[in-house]
Amino acid sequence: MKFRSILFVPGHEEKKIKKAYTLEADLIVLDLESTVPPEKKEDAKKIIKSCNVNKKNTYIRIDTKKDLEFVTIESFPGILLPFTETLAQLNEVNEILKIKENVKTNVIPILESINGLANIKEICSFEERVNIISFGSHDLAKSINLKVSEDEKEILEFRKNIITNSKNLLKPIDTSYLDFKDLIGFEKSCQKVKSLGFGGKACIHPDQIRICNKVF
Repeated sequence: MKFRSILFVPGHEEKKIKKAYTLEADLIVLDLESTVPPEKKEDAKKIIKSCNVNKKNTYIRIDTKKDLEFVTIESFPGILLPFTETLAQLNEVNEILKIKENVKTNVIPILESINGLANIKEICSFEERVNIISFGSHDLAKSINLKVSEDEKEILEFRKNIITNSKNLLKPIDTSYLDFKDLIGFEKSCQKVKSLGFGGKACIHPDQIRICNKVF
């Protein structure tokens, strides 16, 4: 599987889910976490199941460990794990998956906290399920009161740290670009992170997919 364009889709929005599979994203991530209101998280699982999605290129971004049961029952091939911070966290998820899974479940840790970035070496060493990692700059910036400017210079060192410490894995996935109407800015961001060593980028809008696939 390629990881150039990773499209995140809210798990409770049926129309967006169905549209996602008409697009050219390398990986579709059906979200149970931050884009889904708390009161709609269980409904999201029912909606995802009813859509009969193509699981070959679909991962689930889980919200809590309870979501692992849904992932394994439905035999999704992978998850994105928000706020991955320790090897112990990965081991806990691994033990749950080993008991419940029907197919091997890959794990993409999302590094979006200072703690996670501090423990990046041990996170990248979890070869049993981790072959690529992802950067989440927005929650990171919020947690340390960091204002990120248009040229994103404030997160450059974090990105370099991710590249340096993930050389034994596939090229990592860069953070999303929130101003989805600014396609010029998005392409510049893609080109910048490609030059650093990233292999793809999170997308939050269909218009970003083509640019990702072209740049990466």
